[in-house]
Amino acid sequence: MTTLPKPSPRILGGAVSQGQLRSDLERYRQLALDAGASEAAILPASEVAVDERVRLRCLVPRCLRAGETPNCPPNAPDLSLVRRALERFSWAILFKCDVGPLEDYAPGREKTKEEKRRVLSFHRPGSEVVYALERQAYKDGYHLAMGFGGGSCKDYLCQGMICQFLDSGRCRFPHRSRPAMEAMGIDVLGLLRRVGWDAYALTGDLDEIPCGITVGIVFVY
Repeated sequence: MTTLPKPSPRILGGAVSQGQLRSDLERYRQLALDAGASEAAILPASEVAVDERVRLRCLVPRCLRAGETPNCPPNAPDLSLVRRALERFSWAILFKCDVGPLEDYAPGREKTKEEKRRVLSFHRPGSEVVYALERQAYKDGYHLAMGFGGGSCKDYLCQGMICQFLDSGRCRFPHRSRPAMEAMGIDVLGLLRRVGWDAYALTGDLDEIPCGITVGIVFVY
């Protein structure tokens, strides 16, 4: 049995060839799938639009989580800063995770404690993928790699408990807490259309909907 040589550690922020970058991006795309994504795509960062209307949708009508974490509007970073920062990236990995069972989200039905827990955890699979990709990209020398998922970290990490950061200044999950893509003004549905993925509103007759999805993105380089 042949043992493959252990890859040499890379210098953080070191120069990278276009060939190495292409190879890494494909490896991260596959890593997203291995970490639980149902689909993943390599995307030019220039195709990611920051739109004030997306941020405003967090406040009009007001999201139940607005202002309840440091990652949610109006506490989220200013969109001019977000726009300038994302313009400095060249490539990103966009992914989606399928979520179910959809009967948990049926309107007007009393939910069990376990069903409520699953609803709060809707965006957790995407959070796990973001963390895995960010961590690997950093180890590979991409020290500015940065990812965003979906939903409020108060739900999928803290199960709806009061935000400890806003209460005492100490986050329970400082390395895993992330703003949602929408909180950063990113037009998620526009990106889904660009790569040919479908999304459905979880309202009305859920029997007609194939599955729910949570979406995330990691800017690599």
